[in-house]
Amino acid sequence: MGMLKILIAAAIIMAGTAAHGQATSPSNHLEGIDWENPVYATEFDSSNTLQDWSLEGGQSMLIEEGKLVLKSVGKNTKPAKGNHLVAWLKKPIPEDFYLEFDFKPKNKQQGLAIVFFSTRGIHGEAIDDPQLATRDGTFKQYHSGDLNGYHLSYWSGDRHASNLRKNKGFALLGSGSDPISNDQTDNFHRVGIYKKSGIIRYYVDGQPALEHIDDGTSNGPIWNHEGWIGLRQMDHTHWAQYERLSVYPLNESAPE
Repeated sequence: MGMLKILIAAAIIMAGTAAHGQATSPSNHLEGIDWENPVYATEFDSSNTLQDWSLEGGQSMLIEEGKLVLKSVGKNTKPAKGNHLVAWLKKPIPEDFYLEFDFKPKNKQQGLAIVFFSTRGIHGEAIDDPQLATRDGTFKQYHSGDLNGYHLSYWSGDRHASNLRKNKGFALLGSGSDPISNDQTDNFHRVGIYKKSGIIRYYVDGQPALEHIDDGTSNGPIWNHEGWIGLRQMDHTHWAQYERLSVYPLNESAPE
């Protein structure tokens, strides 16, 4: 079922032309997304946007020329060492959603970036609840600490693969491709993440790169709760840029 729907979605995407000049963007073809009422949307065109985000670890979080720039020192590659970072959107998002943003790292063949989603404390706490343990970008705090949710390593540099995991516990749910690390240009890429209950899909520039259906039993219950999204970079990424980030709710016609 899942593979057939991916092929159908890919055919629709490739056949269409985007209304905003991006012929490969799934935002013009996916059904069941409430494009008129985003939960959150920004083009990172003002430093005031930083008030919507909180940074853990890293060196800096800046708005430069209409882009969010997340920076680290840029030396270490081990998850337990270095100046790794996570930037959380302070606004919670619904249990079902479509997230998209434009992304470009300093070097597409060096580094790793993750997006956390549907994340909250293991007892239902908000991501900034003072009862949660302090976090500083060290990876274990996020996948095996006091947080539940999913995370996707959508760009992995020289690993050339994307991995979807479930927390608490770091369970590997599925693996897919990483078109960003395979690209040799200096272009931005549109990252898209679709979640409806246990259905999770990852797109790059309108093309499906990973799909997984969480059955709610193999690795614990489906995380069907309002939660938070976070942008993570490992230290050796050094810096990466983000543009035009939006989160949209789904409606009843969203496909399964």
